[in-house]
Amino acid sequence: MSSIASCRLSAKCPRCELLLLEPEWSESADGQKSVYLWHCPLCGNDFETIDENVFPVVSDDEAIQDFFPTLLVA
Repeated sequence: MSSIASCRLSAKCPRCELLLLEPEWSESADGQKSVYLWHCPLCGNDFETIDENVFPVVSDDEAIQDFFPTLLVA
């Protein structure tokens, strides 16, 4: 089984280049990465892809402003 870079929502089979739209299985590896197992129905190839889970860091002040904007009282 080979491991290649992925595009989150789809992957191309490295053997026959068929576009696959949904992995057979996925799991969070360590909170920082997601591992996807793919199976190609055309050539029977099984392979994995790994994605880095990159989440934007938002400060507490920014989060509070998004949920509780300043109320102006006239």
